[in-house]
Amino acid sequence: MASDDVDNFLTRLSRKRARDEEENRDKMLIILGTITSVIAIVVAWYNETYIVKEPSHNWDEERRCYLNRLYNGREVGCIEQLRVSKNAFKSLCTILHGKGGLTPTRNVSIEESVAIFLNILAHNLKFWVIGFDYYRSKETISRQFNSVLHAMMRISEEYLKLHPCAISGSERDKWKWFEIIL
Repeated sequence: MASDDVDNFLTRLSRKRARDEEENRDKMLIILGTITSVIAIVVAWYNETYIVKEPSHNWDEERRCYLNRLYNGREVGCIEQLRVSKNAFKSLCTILHGKGGLTPTRNVSIEESVAIFLNILAHNLKFWVIGFDYYRSKETISRQFNSVLHAMMRISEEYLKLHPCAISGSERDKWKWFEIIL
């Protein structure tokens, strides 16, 4: 009988140990699942907050493609958009840089500045329209337009010839009211 009691006791003890191990295994799985969930939440939060995302549109690349089409594409496209040939455009950029003192900025090249300037003059467009086409702010467009305008004014004496105003005969009577201006 004693051996049966010992066998029963050992059987109950082994069952209890098996139940305890299963409960411990279940507790460990719950703890590991919770820890994994917390780590996943922290990683998602960190990813959303600190990791730099790729922009949905690469405006710089689109701007480069547009400008490349303007002054490296077909001759007709350059003439239609800027009202100058590709060679004249490149010569103008060189002259404005060399003699006009036009310098590139950190974000805008000389070619882009001159293209903006010529596009505004060629089509009588507002700054916001050009800003939309070139993916730039109105402030940037205004700044670049003014810098090219100042460079043009610096080279104007050398490259632009003004004709003397000579009014003769009957036309002089029409213009007598504008003598101060003329």
